[in-house]
This record gives sequence, structure tokens and C-alpha cells, in this order.
Amino acid sequence: MKYLGKNLMNSIEMSLETFTQTEVELAQYILKYPEEASRLSISQIAKKLHLSPATITRFSQKLSFSGFNEFKHELKRYVDLNRVPSEHTDIKQMEHFAKLYHNYQDIIDNTFRVTEYKRIQRAVELLNEARKIQIYGLGSSGIAAHEFQVKFFRVGLPVEAITDPHLAVMNAALCGEDSVIIGISISGETNEVIRAVKVAKRQGAKVIVFTGTKGSTLSQVGDISLQVASKNNMYLGQNISPLLPLLLLFDLLYTELVSNDYKNRLQLRENTLKALFDRD
Repeated sequence: MKYLGKNLMNSIEMSLETFTQTEVELAQYILKYPEEASRLSISQIAKKLHLSPATITRFSQKLSFSGFNEFKHELKRYVDLNRVPSEHTDIKQMEHFAKLYHNYQDIIDNTFRVTEYKRIQRAVELLNEARKIQIYGLGSSGIAAHEFQVKFFRVGLPVEAITDPHLAVMNAALCGEDSVIIGISISGETNEVIRAVKVAKRQGAKVIVFTGTKGSTLSQVGDISLQVASKNNMYLGQNISPLLPLLLLFDLLYTELVSNDYKNRLQLRENTLKALFDRD
């Protein structure tokens, strides 16, 4: 089925000559009251227009849909696309935004459900004790690694993001017992990250990993494994960025870190902000 979007009504109008008299009545009703029709079931429409459900199914099939449910889904999409939000309209009332909202809400809820406070505490302890902190990630995980660096560097942690796999391995070979290595891989099977983390661990470094797959290869390497909640499929066939749950986990660690030494961490943050805007 092709998504017709705003062209759905035009498609119905162009097909009028191919419809039977009862199908024309149905088409005219949908053209006049699309929002109402998008809310009703096939039986409700059949009763309202004194038609048989079979007529409604044939009507949908003549428009190249598999049946009424598929047609109704596209009709809802048409209604949403043509609804012009006013200043006071809650966009969560629009179907595609509502589904997006619930997907994001699920990720937030799942993150808080699967994350254990004792792991957050232990991870913060390791970060506080480290003289050197490196965070490894590739692709979108590399973007997250740089975000982690900026966020935690500003409150006094010696963090460096390394997103080149060769540099990560070389860096790992120079780690010691005073180092903490953070590996990021949503799948938990990114070979380059796993290799670098294993090298660092052999050198005596402590390892924290972020992964979306419990029991993955990366999770088994880490001294502490923090699970990332993720949702692969999203409305309209897109993907939710893995950055959202990663950033949420970063914020959990950051909040715990700062709360344990609030005045000092806040002062460090203010110092970095002042340095950025100081023109002298």
C-alpha cells in the first residue's frame, strides 16, 4: 500500500466512476466527513449509511487497500496531516505525534525500570577515583561519547572521547589500574569497541559499558554494565535515535555525581562557563 497522505481525497474523487451507487454514497460521506469516518468502525459506518460491511471492504480494495482497516489507517493519517494546529492545540492529539510521544515515554519508563541504583552508585565511585577516563564509541555511539566528554569534563572529570577504532586500541594498551574505560555499543557486539575494552581490561583498567542487549559480549566484559532501553520500530517506519536512552543514562550518572559533591562540582561548572565567555 502506498501512503497517499493529502492525496487520499483526490484519489477517492478520481475513482468515483468506478464505484457502484452504494460505494458512491460511501465515498461522498467520507469526502464530506473524513474526521468522523476515521473514528468509526466498519460496522458503525455500515449501520450509519445502511450499507453492508462487504460494500465498505470492496470500496477500500478498489482504492488499492487490503481492506477497511488499512484504508482507515490512511484516512486517519490524512486527517492528521490536514489538521492545522492552533496555538492551543495539543499535538499529542494528532495520531503520528501521539505514537511518537508514547514511544519516547516507553523508553524513559524502561530506562528507569532496568537501571539499578547500586550500579549507578558504583559507576560514579569508579569515575571519581579515576585519574584517566576514556570513552569508546563508533557511529551514533561516538556522538554520544563526545556528549559524555563535554558534560562530565565541565564538572572536573578527566574524560576523553575516542571514536577512531585504531586510536581506541592504542589508547587501551596504555591504560593502567588508575584508568576507567567506558565502552558504548547498543547491540553489545561492536567488535572494535569490544576489542579495545578487552585490551584496556588486560592492562588493569576498570570498565563501564553501556549496551542495549542484556547478556551481550560487551556486557560480559564490563565490571559494570548499564543497560540502555531502546525501541527499534517507530511510527511511519523510522527509528528512534539510540542517543535518547544514552543521554538519559548519562544524566542519571551526572545527577548522582553532582549530588555527592554539589558545591565543588557546581563551582567547577561555573569556572568552565566563565572561561568560555571571558573576553579578557
